[in-house]
Amino acid sequence: MKKPSPQLIIDRPDLMTWRQRAMFGALTAAFWIVWFALWLPVVTMAGWLFFGLRFQRHMLQLEGYHGFLGLVGAYALVIMAMGGSLLLWAKYNHLRFRGVDRRRDFPVPAPAAIAQSFGLSEELICKARQHQVMTVHHDDHGAIVRIEDRAAARDARVEAVVAEARSLAATH
Repeated sequence: MKKPSPQLIIDRPDLMTWRQRAMFGALTAAFWIVWFALWLPVVTMAGWLFFGLRFQRHMLQLEGYHGFLGLVGAYALVIMAMGGSLLLWAKYNHLRFRGVDRRRDFPVPAPAAIAQSFGLSEELICKARQHQVMTVHHDDHGAIVRIEDRAAARDARVEAVVAEARSLAATH
């Protein structure tokens, strides 16, 4: 089986279900929390500055400021070097790409290209595109064996349950 080519990647966020959008939002929120957690050392430093008793005891009475001053200088150099490199990189890209908008949507792959890539019929691909939710079954080698419409299967199960309930109601 051939590997799918990059143009066959289907990127259609407008087709996401509300559960998928909710999961995307939850993951985004979780990683924003992680990002804020990375700022905890700065928050701790601000806490030390605002709660002067502990600061006075550790920095002045125990003379902890000597090591702190050495660290502040080293941190300042690292921050300036990293910030300067980011500014230089941003300016380079600004000069390189100014006035050029290279962003564009991926072309929607044709059913024939998808069918050829996966070794399926074009009719099956067109039929599968109509499903909102589907299950794709694979063999041991990763080739697609069957595509099943989950909504139709769910509807069939509901109809079977309703029919059974009706038959039970009719017997009682």
